[in-house]
Order: sequence, then structure tokens, then C-alpha cells
Amino acid sequence: MQPDLLQTLDTLFDYIEDHIHEKLTLDHLASITHISKFHLHRMFKHASGQLPGEYIRARKLARSLEQLVDLNWKIIDISGHYSFEHEQSYIRAFKQAFGITPLQYRKQGAGDLQFTARMTSSMITILPYGYIFHPIYVRKPAMKLIGQQSQIRYVDNEEYYKSNSVGNLFYEKYFHLIPNVLHDNVYIGLTNEIEEHYSTYQPSVEVTSLEEIPKELNGIEVPANQYAVFKFVCDFHPSLINIDHLDSVWTFIDEYWQSHSGYSKSDAYYFERIDGSLAQEHYGELDIYIPAKQITL
Repeated sequence: MQPDLLQTLDTLFDYIEDHIHEKLTLDHLASITHISKFHLHRMFKHASGQLPGEYIRARKLARSLEQLVDLNWKIIDISGHYSFEHEQSYIRAFKQAFGITPLQYRKQGAGDLQFTARMTSSMITILPYGYIFHPIYVRKPAMKLIGQQSQIRYVDNEEYYKSNSVGNLFYEKYFHLIPNVLHDNVYIGLTNEIEEHYSTYQPSVEVTSLEEIPKELNGIEVPANQYAVFKFVCDFHPSLINIDHLDSVWTFIDEYWQSHSGYSKSDAYYFERIDGSLAQEHYGELDIYIPAKQITL
């Protein structure tokens, strides 16, 4: 992982703000930062929930609020100032974002609007083997899993990468034999913390039914729950991710999130999710879903 990533990102965000009046394309931003279009696209989506074009348009609209409160600016001039092709394009985008037209906003004055703030590198934490985005919170319905459950001692996982081994074995031997798969190429690793020295680990796939479970495999239904979702990104294939890489992730979760977020773990299990369709030799993503409940700090 490039050590100057945060500086590169801040340079990128500064560039967007300094050139917000221009037409900014993904190709151009990738050439400025020397980050591939693929990585740039994914980074924006993780950090802001928006694609690069959506973020840039949202920032143009947010910045245009400054001119709207200045009656010396005509709306057609504002649209041109931020490189909207037509005045109507600007009006439509504004109404879609804020629920009112620019003229209505001008007449009402500077009322309460929720707008997209400038992105900063503080949304991302650099770790020894990758980087992690601050969590999002989701409510996920119950899911049915088929996989192969193993008991793993923590000491064996630290020394022999046991979870990594059983996960890769499951993927190679069983993954493509399971019927009724809900999401092709999506791997789920379910951990259930039993006691201080060991846990169960079940590499799995999500299915629509537990009626057809192949021999040697287990079926389980995970209840509906609320989760904090942490996305870890690395510059190697996700099949190579092991406990050494994830130690820093769990340090971040234990030391920062549980102490400062207003949330805490609400159950003894958690699961990892890997979308294999995104995997590349020099790129990997892993989502960690932790049951979370809100607490009073």
C-alpha cells in the first residue's frame, strides 16, 4: 500500500475544490493522482457513498449555494459557472438534490439544506497492510448459509493461519458445488466466539434455501441484525488475507470504534464478506460485519 496515500487523496480533494468550475472526468482525476480509474472509483464509493461523478456534481451544487444568495448572480450564469451544459440541467440537478428549485431557495433565503461536504483523508485510516474506511451502519435481514464449520484455537490461527487455510480449501473444493446460491462469487466467513481460547469458523455462501445441503457441509441461519460494516482494502488478492493483516483492523475496531463511536458489539458472532468479482492480483476488499448496538457515551 503506497505510504503517501493520504497525501495523494488530500491533493485530489483539493484539486476538485480548486477546479470545481471545470468539467472534471474520472480519466483526468486518475491522471492527476496516478491512481487507476478502478481504484479511484471504488475509493469514492467507499468513502462517500457516491461515485466520483456524483460527488463532483454534489459539490458543484453545494458550492453554488454561495452564488444563489447573491442576487447579482443570474441562475443561468451560475449554471455556466459550474459547467452545467444547460440552465435546465442545473435546475433539475438542484431540485433532485435538495427538493426545491434554485429560485425557490433564493426566495426562501439560506434555509436548512443537507449538502455534500468536502471529502478529506480523515475518512480513511491507513493500516500496515492496507486501509480501512470508517464504518457504515446497516440493518440486514436474516440470511441462510451453507459452509463447512471448524473449531479453531486462536493460537493455531496466529501460528498456522488456520482460518485462511480452511477458507481457501472450502472455496476450492465446495464453493461451486452448493445449490441455490444467492450471490455468485460472494464468500462469507462466519466466526462465532465460543470462549477465550477458541471459536468456530464457517466459510460459507449465502443461499435461498437450506433444504439441499451437500454432505460434509453445514447449514445455518443467521438472524436479522444491525451491523457496523468496516471495509478493508489491500493491494493483494483477498485469498491471501490472514490474521496478520487483520490484527491491525481489529486493533482499530477495538481501540477506536468501540471507544468513540457510541456503538458496541451486541453479539458473539461476526462475519467477513468478500465479493470475488472485485478481486484482482493487486487488489482486494473485505467487509467485516459486526453486530452493533447503540450505547450512551
